[in-house]
Amino acid sequence: MFPLSRTRSVLAGVAVAAASVALAQPALAGHAHRLATAAAPTAPAVTTTAPVRITASPQSVTDASGRVFAPDAAYATSGHLVSTVTLTAGTASPALYQRARLGGSGYTVPVSTPGTYFVDLFVAETQGAAAGQRVFNVQAEGRTVVSAVDVARDAGADHAWHVLFAAPVTDGTLNLSLVGLIGAPLVGAVEVDYQNAATTPTTVLSEDFNGAAGSSPSPSRWTATTGGNGFGNKELESYTGRTSNVSLDGAGHLSLTARQETYTGSDGITRNYTSGRIDTRNNFEFQYGTAVARMQTPAGQGLWPAFWAIGTNIGTVGWPLCGEIDVVENIGSEPTTAHATLHAGAPSGTAWLSGALGNASTALSGGYHDYGMVWGPNAISVSLDGHTYLAVSASDTLPGNYWNFNHPFYLLLNLAVGGTWPGSPDATTQFPATMSVDYVHVTN
Repeated sequence: MFPLSRTRSVLAGVAVAAASVALAQPALAGHAHRLATAAAPTAPAVTTTAPVRITASPQSVTDASGRVFAPDAAYATSGHLVSTVTLTAGTASPALYQRARLGGSGYTVPVSTPGTYFVDLFVAETQGAAAGQRVFNVQAEGRTVVSAVDVARDAGADHAWHVLFAAPVTDGTLNLSLVGLIGAPLVGAVEVDYQNAATTPTTVLSEDFNGAAGSSPSPSRWTATTGGNGFGNKELESYTGRTSNVSLDGAGHLSLTARQETYTGSDGITRNYTSGRIDTRNNFEFQYGTAVARMQTPAGQGLWPAFWAIGTNIGTVGWPLCGEIDVVENIGSEPTTAHATLHAGAPSGTAWLSGALGNASTALSGGYHDYGMVWGPNAISVSLDGHTYLAVSASDTLPGNYWNFNHPFYLLLNLAVGGTWPGSPDATTQFPATMSVDYVHVTN
């Protein structure tokens, strides 16, 4: 959302290999290597400063950023190795996906201290299964954490994908189980990172926007942005803190309302539209966990609602080195499409982005939807109504690109009008237009 002119480039900055026309053949499994099923007691443990990275390859694999993934024989339970010569798209580190463990029942990973650990399963459908032909659940410490993983459905064939979740561990071992529902689970690599010392999930922000109709959202959590300078995107609105643009509706919702009116803000800039934008900067920040906003977005050409997060260090390092997570953006010309995007920087000072589209069966403006993210030390996923449609790991990024997502972020909600990406409103756009937010919940 800020401050980039929105010429969209899906998966820019993430290497996309040219996939061969031929799919990997299931017969490759016949040449697989059998591995020991017992976990070695001397396997290295995850520490507060060092993750464990393992791969189904019989040899170590180094990703594009120089991170080493050791063979999984010390951690994995059952299954056998399969390989493919077909390239894996969507990653700068295809070797992490081209060798995989087929039919494994799980992993046993030692940890150095009790706490919450973030898990990234590197998965790709390299064996030719279609959507619905390979489906499995993932359990951590005996609890189902991800249901009905179907890589062919979510990512397609031969494309890098990630299953992400956090799990509290109270003893010295993180026990992961793969439960096949249809077909056999297929995993290429695993990364386990220490996330924090908590061993029970905690809600760190529970904003339900309760309050009297016409009142402002809590100033202890939210600050209104004001001004009409275009915000790097040539937007047409002037943001105000007036309750006509930012207010509670008295029924547990926040209303950000765009209006067609001539308005001159305190910055002296006159615009023909007003709207609302609020953020938690200086009030609330978080690092890792989950965040979800339940919202109903408005319909209309030139309208641009968003729920997103920016690194709190933006004032010192600037954008894009602060990092940006766009949990959802929607533009009026694409009524059924949610856009999720990660923005970060490179040593040259340029920005890279990785984005994906989530599609609903009906217009997003037709009702409330849940827009969420799962964020860990080295991977992020974004979902629409619980269905993940963007999943990116630091290991997928091109060599030299920074992973600018290892520091606190704050949250933003806004309804922009016009700009380089959505274009200007036209005669069909109805004002006033309201973005209604039911709640914002953040857990860690």
